[in-house]
Amino acid sequence: MNQFWHSVVFSIMGYEIRGEHLIELASLFALLLSFDWLLTYWGLPAILRKFPTEAERQRQVIRRLQPLILFCTLLFWVWFSGIDPKFYERQEHWVGLSTLLQGLVIWQIARLSDLIIGRVILRGFFKKQERQKRPFLLGGQAGVERDWKVSNRYIKYVTYTLAALLLIRLFRVDLLLHQGKLGKVEYHLYISNLLIAALVILIAQLLTWLIVHLFLTGFYRRRRINIGAQYAINRLINYFIYFFAALIALHLLGVNITVIAGGAVALLVGVGIGLQQTFNDFFSGILLLFERSIEVADWVEIDGLVGKVMRIGLRTSIVQTRDNRSVIVPNSKLVVNNVTSWSHGDDVARFNVAVGVSYGSDTELVKNLLLRAAAEQVKVMENPAPFVRMVQFGNSSLDFEIHFWTDEFMFIEDLRSDIRFSIDRLFRENNIVIPFPQSDIWIKSVPNNPPAFE
Repeated sequence: MNQFWHSVVFSIMGYEIRGEHLIELASLFALLLSFDWLLTYWGLPAILRKFPTEAERQRQVIRRLQPLILFCTLLFWVWFSGIDPKFYERQEHWVGLSTLLQGLVIWQIARLSDLIIGRVILRGFFKKQERQKRPFLLGGQAGVERDWKVSNRYIKYVTYTLAALLLIRLFRVDLLLHQGKLGKVEYHLYISNLLIAALVILIAQLLTWLIVHLFLTGFYRRRRINIGAQYAINRLINYFIYFFAALIALHLLGVNITVIAGGAVALLVGVGIGLQQTFNDFFSGILLLFERSIEVADWVEIDGLVGKVMRIGLRTSIVQTRDNRSVIVPNSKLVVNNVTSWSHGDDVARFNVAVGVSYGSDTELVKNLLLRAAAEQVKVMENPAPFVRMVQFGNSSLDFEIHFWTDEFMFIEDLRSDIRFSIDRLFRENNIVIPFPQSDIWIKSVPNNPPAFE
């Protein structure tokens, strides 16, 4: 046995493989098989039971985990044995067997992380939300699947971008893309700079999503914060995180932030007058998000346009009209102009339908019939209850108004039409006449010799 331990079994690329190396490798593989068995039949099932994971997903985790364990085992053997054949060597840089194994480990960890974090942990989290019927912000129950796909995509981008960055550093293939000057400062742009900048932006996106959907959602639900306030808070968080992420990304690209700041000041002074309205709309958008005088999901009336606020951007807002058209409104109009909000602070509003009846009609009967017409409509709220108001003694009629509350802002004209149909039917059944305007002409005198007309 001692002779086999020190004897040379074979040689490869200048390295002598002795018996001790083979025994070490066999021992590592035995440990590998034991560890793989423990994970496959005991560890992973216990962990994955905490998440509602499909059987196919569990098999995918095992299939991606086993090559990772194999690559790690071979890498440890190379490090311990010192048998590391070099495939490429130039100056101080070389690529050997250990380098290739490290690259395989990095890539396999990226694939495994993408699967476990995105398709197991987060998938299980969203399934749990779906079972508990906790609709996410602005998405409702249908938004759960959409939000999972978005989060999974962010995690995939971050994972593989980080893996590509590590592989570039490992194999030292960080190519110089551009070399130049920005003002008096010389800078170099490498592939790694682009990847790091992209990674910062992707992490900012992922961080924004996590804050909004995983942390703030519960806070909104506990405090019962309305949709408009949620939207405003989320947008401000987005702008804050993206602003600092953009500064960090520019710095990592080798750009001097102070040079950009100085140039930006000069640029703003030069174009400020020409873009005065644009800046007005921009700061109006910031003011709307902070002040929340107009919020997302509010029903507003602007210059005769009635619609629902769907989005408040930095420069413009989108209002969806009742005929399903999207109108782009500059934010300055929402701040400076007189805007009527039908639903700000409340989800219901009061509307009315006017009607006139002939003089001599039973006004108490008219009142009861108008209340019946409103009560026949399921979209008219019972509390607050509708009421009738006698407006005035008109020239040709007694004028009444039936007032009612509803949250049916989108199709309020259809609801008014249905009430008018009911009023007309009830009035006919009870012989209540809706008069039309009439005029009496009085002729004071007729001339003795009227002119003849040919």
